Amino acid sequence: MAAEELERQQLSFSLEQSIAASFIGIAASGILALAAVPGTGVVPAAGWAALMVAVLLLRTRVLRRAIDRLGEAGGIARARKDFGVSTVVLAVTVGALPAVGFPGMTMELRMVLTVFLCCWCCAAMASLGPSPRLYTAYLLLVLGGLSIGWARSRLPEAAYTVVALVLYTLVLLAFSRNFARRIAEGIAIRTENLALVRELSAANEAKTRFIMAASHDLRQPLHAISYLGGVLARARDPADVRSANEALTAAVEGLNKLFSAILDVSRIDSGAVRTHPVSFKVDGLVAQLDAEYRALCAGSGRRWECQVESATALSDPALLERVLRNLLDNAMKHGGHGAVRLAVRRRDDEVVVTVSDSGPGIREEDRARVFDEFYRGNEAGPPGLGLGLSIVRRLADRLGCRVAIDFTDPRTRTGTSIAVHVPRGVELPEDMPATAAPPAAVQEHDVSGLAVLVIDDDVAVLHATRALLVQWGCRVAICAQAPALDEVVDGFGAPDVALVDYRLDGGISGLELVTRVRDKHPGMGVVMVTGEPDPQLLDQVAAAELPVLEKPVSPRDLRLTLALFKAADD
Repeated sequence: MAAEELERQQLSFSLEQSIAASFIGIAASGILALAAVPGTGVVPAAGWAALMVAVLLLRTRVLRRAIDRLGEAGGIARARKDFGVSTVVLAVTVGALPAVGFPGMTMELRMVLTVFLCCWCCAAMASLGPSPRLYTAYLLLVLGGLSIGWARSRLPEAAYTVVALVLYTLVLLAFSRNFARRIAEGIAIRTENLALVRELSAANEAKTRFIMAASHDLRQPLHAISYLGGVLARARDPADVRSANEALTAAVEGLNKLFSAILDVSRIDSGAVRTHPVSFKVDGLVAQLDAEYRALCAGSGRRWECQVESATALSDPALLERVLRNLLDNAMKHGGHGAVRLAVRRRDDEVVVTVSDSGPGIREEDRARVFDEFYRGNEAGPPGLGLGLSIVRRLADRLGCRVAIDFTDPRTRTGTSIAVHVPRGVELPEDMPATAAPPAAVQEHDVSGLAVLVIDDDVAVLHATRALLVQWGCRVAICAQAPALDEVVDGFGAPDVALVDYRLDGGISGLELVTRVRDKHPGMGVVMVTGEPDPQLLDQVAAAELPVLEKPVSPRDLRLTLALFKAADD
């Protein structure tokens, strides 16, 4: 917690306590004045009481105004000054009664007033204790006036009483130090708890908004798929079937993109996305993006610009590439019809990668919202999922990068320029390649004849997977329940590869079933298929050195994975 906020809270507590104590002080002043009348006379006692009431009322007004100003610039300093001055005036007024009136009082009356004022000083700890210096000044003035009164009485007992008052002052100061520390700790804990409550409330509200927006966006393609299913069920004309099939494929692809984006957000938030920062040359990464997006811009009739300074960054190359791709895709979709620009600049301790477009730009009041989930502004271009920039912000936070938004042309306030500030890395030798060469594309090999065992507790997933694999020419066995696994495998024979869901009904892990099947068929390959976002579970799968496909799995990825086992068998 910020020291300024803690000071504000402590001062607010002291001011509120002092205001509450003022009304008790008015009543106590009347009692003290009545007790002092026999020794001072009615007029002096009444005058002192009137002065006390005036000081307390004026002090209350000053302190209330100080509370109202605490949130203003410089409000803390002014409030502390008003608090200190008003407290000193009050202490002088209280201490004046014994200092002036004690010589004319009897011993019994002096003792009564001494006990009363000692209790007064003790009670003042509740409001002044959190400010040890101010409380020390208050004690010295009040008990100092009391000591002066005893010294003026010229009695043999006066010296002992003054010594006792000094000791009492030291005791109160010792207690006040501990009291101030406890109050500060209590206020700090309360403020932290309130901040946590606000954060949790904001997180719950954000989660609710996220679920509501995701629910709406998921219903749209599902709604279309439902209608298209009805069309396909009744279509007779091949042209109608082809048209409905194309629309159905587009809806499924849109649904898959949305699910993948939502899962990406979930995986990043859960910590399943691990960062592996290394020093690498940005040139190679930018060169790859330059080649791809230059072709995309040429195909859409847009101008592409790329300016690169040789620089070494300290980051995770794969995740940084994903950040830049999201920004470039966003610029292509919503950046109008003008130029798209990618620039890399070196600074003292960072590398700045900027993606700019020539669209309408993002207003300054909207810039804090563009990173929210499912936020869609009024940019040009087709409607998107509203998750691209949200993923950018999350990944940038994980990478320790700062993201800044500005207009591409500040003069006309048009275009969007998003700069990613990446930490500088250790300079690499000039002859070192900028990045590793991209892996060659895997060709779709024939997977016919491959014996595949599919284990999943979702019946719909089982049947869909079997239908797809059978279409590819694979031999397929499916198992939905762990107790039936041995019977299924014995009837099927030795599988070439098993597609195993990680979490099954009954809390059984797919890893457990893999061990059982491999005891009988040690040559069987295994692919874990999971939608688990828990990084600890993913670590367990990684420790087993098994390939992993994360749901939803595209048919292309599944076929390419199975092709590896087919090639191994061949």
